[in-house]
Amino acid sequence: MSKHMLAFCRTNLGSAIPPRERYLGEVDETDYSPLCVGESYVVYALLFIFDRVDFLVRAPEQPPFWVPSSLFRLVDASVPAGWEFCITQSHPDYKSLFDVFKISCVMGYPLLVNEYKHYIGIIERDPVEVLRFMEIEHISG
Repeated sequence: MSKHMLAFCRTNLGSAIPPRERYLGEVDETDYSPLCVGESYVVYALLFIFDRVDFLVRAPEQPPFWVPSSLFRLVDASVPAGWEFCITQSHPDYKSLFDVFKISCVMGYPLLVNEYKHYIGIIERDPVEVLRFMEIEHISG
C-alpha cells in the first residue's frame, strides 16, 4: 500500500486542459514548467472546482502548487490515510472559495482543510506556511 497518491505528468502546457475545464484564466500557452513531463509527483491534496479536479503537487526545490489533474495520469489513486475533507460552502472560513471561485471541496492533509490561513499561505507561497507543509510531509529542501 502506498503512502501517497501518485500522478505521472503527461504535459505541462495549458493546451492539455479541455476548454470546458479552464476556470482560472488558463489558455493554451499557460506554462506549468516547474513540472517535468515524464516525471511522477506525489499528490498532497485534491481541489474540486466545477467539473474539474486540481492536484496539489510539488516539483523538486519548489513549494507546493495547484495544477489541473488533466495534465496527469494517476499512477496510484489510493487516498492516503489521514486525509480529511472540507465542503467549502459549509465551512465559514472556506466559504469564500466557493463564492468567488466555485471551489466546492478540498480534500487532503488535515492542516490544509482545517486551517484557512494555511490553505491561503500555500497558494501565496508564504514561507511560514510552506515550512509547515514541509514539516508535516517530512520533506527536506
